[in-house]
Amino acid sequence: MIVMKVPSWTAVRTRKQPKEQTARCYLLEMPTEILLEIVSHLTLIPEAVFALTCKRMYAISGSILSSKALQFPRDFAPLFHHYRNTHNFISPRWQLLTLLENTRWRNCSKCLKQHPRAAFSSRDLRRKAENRTCNVGELAGVVDICPCKKLTFRDKLDLVDHLRVRKLTLQALKLEFGSMIHDDRYLWHSCTEKYGPSEMTISVFPELNDDDQLIVRTEYQLTTESGQVGKEEFMTPRFGCAHRSVDLWLSGVHQTTICRLFDKFCSSCQRISVCGACNTTLKCPRKQPYNSLDSKRVTYSFWTERSLGGASAVPDAAWGNQRIHPAEPSVGVENCNELCPWTVREHPPLTYAPTLGEEIIQPGMNTSSLNSLYSSIRML
Repeated sequence: MIVMKVPSWTAVRTRKQPKEQTARCYLLEMPTEILLEIVSHLTLIPEAVFALTCKRMYAISGSILSSKALQFPRDFAPLFHHYRNTHNFISPRWQLLTLLENTRWRNCSKCLKQHPRAAFSSRDLRRKAENRTCNVGELAGVVDICPCKKLTFRDKLDLVDHLRVRKLTLQALKLEFGSMIHDDRYLWHSCTEKYGPSEMTISVFPELNDDDQLIVRTEYQLTTESGQVGKEEFMTPRFGCAHRSVDLWLSGVHQTTICRLFDKFCSSCQRISVCGACNTTLKCPRKQPYNSLDSKRVTYSFWTERSLGGASAVPDAAWGNQRIHPAEPSVGVENCNELCPWTVREHPPLTYAPTLGEEIIQPGMNTSSLNSLYSSIRML
């Protein structure tokens, strides 16, 4: 008799190995109607985080990411708080960016954006977000161009590249089509913003000059009630540069109409028309407003011109002077002076009678408009 030894089957061998199971999300199994009801009870930042969890949540709540509160403020510095940096670190936008930090992305306290980890030194990576600075260094920051356009230094370099490509493209087209191609001014951006009874239309014309400096000319049309420009209840929170309120600057330049020497010859007019901190200029082609169909409303046309520095990959002082964030650490409400946008600059009253020769006739003949000459003669 042959005896076969059959191996015994233990409980371990007979137990089936469980299949790997993916984590089950019961929330995703809910009907869309229930998810919409849940979302309706969320505040801004939780809903934004909720929208970024997956594609389905994004389809439900993705529109919240376009909220104005999560963008750069259209008017960057709040009224009378231009000298503070902290108001940017308590904004919903910064709070959301802080929540989105991970092993690949970190916040920059000067650019107010997230950069890859490679954009920071190992020392800065260990700092808190409010104290962390990217490799651009001390001149990192944000330049406020208009309600829609805020430039970091990297954005500036992108704009420089864009202008260079445009220039090369126009040159190639001119070789091909000759005089049919017109090298007109380049309107990069335009927008309109309303501030209560006032409305401001802004057009931005950037260019690279012969010295390879990025020059931005910003043209404004400010429509408001007659005689109210610069008045507190009609003031817009727009800046002509990082240091001057557009409204008070405009009203100051309009004061130069009393000067019989005109801004080309008068040091006071030059002080009013040119920012002493960054050399941005504000000019009015016509120093009287245009009347609209409504006799109570007038439109002021003027423009600013400022340099955002050279086209080099290294930021320079001209760029640093134009930043509206961060504000100078030593500037406060007590000592802002030139750096206070709400400082009213007035033309000093004349203490002498002008002569008919050099002070009236000659300056008037050097201007493009005879209206200045006539108004000067009428003031005698």
